[in-house]
Amino acid sequence: MTRVQILLDKKEVMALRKEAAESGKSYSQLVREAIDNLYVSRFSDTEVAKLALDAKQGKGTKRFKSLQDARRHLWSL
Repeated sequence: MTRVQILLDKKEVMALRKEAAESGKSYSQLVREAIDNLYVSRFSDTEVAKLALDAKQGKGTKRFKSLQDARRHLWSL
């Protein structure tokens, strides 16, 4: 890993604090997850959409409400 420093405004810090308290995750972990979910993907949007469709059709054990939920699940694997 590479150490990075960033500046956040008050609203962003408050959002991180709230999510950290609710999820039990660290600020760093939340920032890494946000970057992973937004900028880094192991699968193309087409692949994620197909997997989500398969799940909705009962071809898997998971059902996803949205493409973003499917992407988060896939990234956690």
